[in-house]
Amino acid sequence: MKKILLIFLLIVPFNVESIVYQFTPKYASIKKNKAYSRYNASYEAEIEWIYQKKNLPILIIRERDNWREIRDIDGAQTWMHVSMISSKKTFINEKDQNLFKYKNNSNVVNAIVKRGVVGKIIRCDELFCKVKIKSYRGWIEKKNLWGIKKN
Repeated sequence: MKKILLIFLLIVPFNVESIVYQFTPKYASIKKNKAYSRYNASYEAEIEWIYQKKNLPILIIRERDNWREIRDIDGAQTWMHVSMISSKKTFINEKDQNLFKYKNNSNVVNAIVKRGVVGKIIRCDELFCKVKIKSYRGWIEKKNLWGIKKN
């Protein structure tokens, strides 16, 4: 029986890494004002993008040693070293919308948040997220934010 199992394992190709290390994509952000991303998970690989915005949200889709394959809001996929990545939860606003002082009262507007604005996420519920954008704090609709799971 052991011989049959050994022969089966040698004949049937499979990726042991994908069985042992199942990875769920997760959002993170860029730690520095200048962060390099590369074609492959190596310092020898060519630089593909230079991100020049601290706290820009990214989606980590794969890990390899100290490297993370990331996807940005535009769909570009590259590799970035972990030293350039922060676990801070941030967002990019995808549509002009109001920043409300209270989530249950849409009469008090703190600011109008333009498309492309980057901010920090404090917490979220089903429909709204409490955020900080520079010195402004308030509630914003979750459906228009990139950098956070929608459910």
